[in-house]
Amino acid sequence: MDFLKSYAVLFEEELQNINFPQKPETLYQPQRYILRNGGKRIRPVLALISCGLCGSGPKEAIPVALAVELLHNFTLMHDDIMDQADSRRGELAVHKKWDEPTAILAGDSMFVYSLLQLQNLPAQVDHKKVSKIFLNSINTVCEGQAMDMEFENRTDVTLDEYHRMIEGKTGALISSAMQMGGMCGNADQEQLGQLSLIGHSLGLAFQIQDDWLDVVADPDKFGKRKAGDIYEGKKTFLLLSALERCSEPEQKKILGLMADTPLSDSEVEEVIDILEMYNVIADTKEHYLEYYSRAEKALQQFGDSNYKQDLQHLIKYLKNRES
Repeated sequence: MDFLKSYAVLFEEELQNINFPQKPETLYQPQRYILRNGGKRIRPVLALISCGLCGSGPKEAIPVALAVELLHNFTLMHDDIMDQADSRRGELAVHKKWDEPTAILAGDSMFVYSLLQLQNLPAQVDHKKVSKIFLNSINTVCEGQAMDMEFENRTDVTLDEYHRMIEGKTGALISSAMQMGGMCGNADQEQLGQLSLIGHSLGLAFQIQDDWLDVVADPDKFGKRKAGDIYEGKKTFLLLSALERCSEPEQKKILGLMADTPLSDSEVEEVIDILEMYNVIADTKEHYLEYYSRAEKALQQFGDSNYKQDLQHLIKYLKNRES
């Protein structure tokens, strides 16, 4: 993503300037650790581009970019505990490298640091409005996570519920990052509405695409075991689509397999066969591409600029990603 290099360099320089104290080590070392392990940095880059789209230099949105990335990593620390995940980005998860109490406390502190970044907003930006958007998005993320946890013990989850869940877990923070970035660029209400729509659409597209990649991607490129979600019995877009389409005996078969995880290799193949039989895999790709198209259409409402071109390139990159 060479076209995003300038944003990434700007953001990483500012990220390195966050002055985490040295002591207590067990509070701040885990924060440095998870940030050092990288990630796509999509949310902060979208905040910076959104600021540019609305007429200001991206640097004006640095406080917002830092806030959303720190918040995102806080959620990852706590998500890994809830999911009992062993690794994150190819490294030990924080609660595995240290322990659960340490990861919980380090995550709580990182949450506070994310809020503190908004104290550095440019003077002309309405701090109260930016904070309201950010805080509402945080609560929506929590609602999405709660729904996801509830889904684990339910056999009647619908696709509409799934969409609402990912709107919270993934869409809310991306949407708020773009709105807050736009506010740093003096966006008007119409522009904020378009940025919200772009972010919401990208969030849904990204998550549904992740579900799709789980089944079709090269594991070496995707960085995860092929069909890992199926092995774990997760209620993904593909699985819920299959349950809505297949026969009652097939529904009972799938639900029975999901009740006793992890699935065996042969059981996973059975589920994939059902996905293919009902054209779920191909339709899922078409579905997430629709969301990318919505984002592209909303972006057309902005005037021509390098920022618009960069966001067009980013959306194209995301559409074709393999990891």
